[in-house]
Amino acid sequence: MKRVLIVLAGALALALPASAACVAPEQLAALTGSHDFVQTRTLKGVSRPLVSSGQVTPQSDGVLWTVTHPIEIVTHVTPTGITQSIEGGPEQPVGPSGSNNPFISETGLIELLKGDLSKLDQRYDVTRGVRARPEGWTLQLKPKGAALAPYISGIAVEGCKRVESITVEQANGDTIRIDLKDGAA
Repeated sequence: MKRVLIVLAGALALALPASAACVAPEQLAALTGSHDFVQTRTLKGVSRPLVSSGQVTPQSDGVLWTVTHPIEIVTHVTPTGITQSIEGGPEQPVGPSGSNNPFISETGLIELLKGDLSKLDQRYDVTRGVRARPEGWTLQLKPKGAALAPYISGIAVEGCKRVESITVEQANGDTIRIDLKDGAA
């Protein structure tokens, strides 16, 4: 399930892409092209964080989330489910498929991947804020649905011209932070 949380964080990144000046997150256009990221996972009880990097690419049928360092993990998210290939191996399903997977059915993951934030308030309690340094905005998301409560306690998104970081707080105390690089890969 932790791999699926990584994909959820990536989904938010796709929903809130680059723009010319600080704008409200709801007014950002959908992400196109491949974009680099650095992901830092802090695991409860582990002293050093796990750091990986790669690219995120929206596709017509979902999104491709590719970790390239330290190992290659290719995750494909579509309305029918989530699959992963590790180190060039065969794609294998991750979690239940389609509507049986709360990360697809409860998160609005596919809408987020397509840049549609119109239902964000239906799925999350959203607290909007202003970031002073550097200038920008913040979104604090708390899941409304009970199906996500065992996995996610909250999501923080920060940006200005684009989404700059996404932090997923897992219910077990682990944290995933994704820092998005400026521009296409």
